[in-house]
Amino acid sequence: MTPLIEYSNNLLVKMEIFNASGNHKVRAARQIISSGIERGEIVPNETTVIEKTGGNFGFGLISACQEFNVDLHLAVSLGFSKIKRQCLENLGATLIGKDLLAGGKTPKEVVEYPIENQESMERKYFFTDQFNNIDSLNGHINTTGPEIANQLKKITDRKDIYFVSCAGTGASLMGINEALSREGYSVEVCLVEPDGCNSKDNTFTDHRFEGMSVGVVPPFIKWEVIKDHTFVNQQRMLDAKKKFFLEYGQFLGNTSSACFHVASEALKREPDRPTLMIAYDHGLWYPEMVSKN
Repeated sequence: MTPLIEYSNNLLVKMEIFNASGNHKVRAARQIISSGIERGEIVPNETTVIEKTGGNFGFGLISACQEFNVDLHLAVSLGFSKIKRQCLENLGATLIGKDLLAGGKTPKEVVEYPIENQESMERKYFFTDQFNNIDSLNGHINTTGPEIANQLKKITDRKDIYFVSCAGTGASLMGINEALSREGYSVEVCLVEPDGCNSKDNTFTDHRFEGMSVGVVPPFIKWEVIKDHTFVNQQRMLDAKKKFFLEYGQFLGNTSSACFHVASEALKREPDRPTLMIAYDHGLWYPEMVSKN
């Protein structure tokens, strides 16, 4: 369980950076791996889990696969930072298709070959497929959401919650919203995206808000639950990152910092309403993104 901390009046931050793997994606990873084992699709010490990711889900899979004694192969885009790729490999993942990626193949193409040819390769693969695997969502319905509901009861008597969230797959947003609703909370969701992106319209541009607006419409989002849709530019994200560190001593990642900016603005408008956000990961992955201003 990770703490839910009230850093200032009604600013409630679920500190997922304190998870194993240092981020919230371990929740989905554990659910996917454990469910695969229960269904017999993954056999510990025999099956190799395979995925195309170099982000937080990759670190979540390392933690989950080591917990269940399962080998892990990752196809990691060369667009991810060198330090992230090195850490993934040093911590236990096998990075596959490096030459193919350097030659122009996509991570999707890299993972397709072993999956399609596993019999001839005498290897059994399990593709986690986080964007289409319902266990990505179930991981948050079963763990993150109920944890937050129980923690809220100790912090506030109010049942109206303003939930500021980003979305990659949309699994954490929808899972938390679903679990809180089951516990009787009235949740208003604000979706945060970078300037220039609009996931609902399938509009994306290059940005440094890793983990949100990832180039596909979030598959798990039900758009009717999104009350507010807010866009943040890079400078505001950087200013929020610095502000959170100076005021509260935690160095948030880029997406978390963008959500903090939006949550802070929401509390200026309605200071008495509990405002929830997630600290998805820490900022140490993005040292070049620290504002000098």
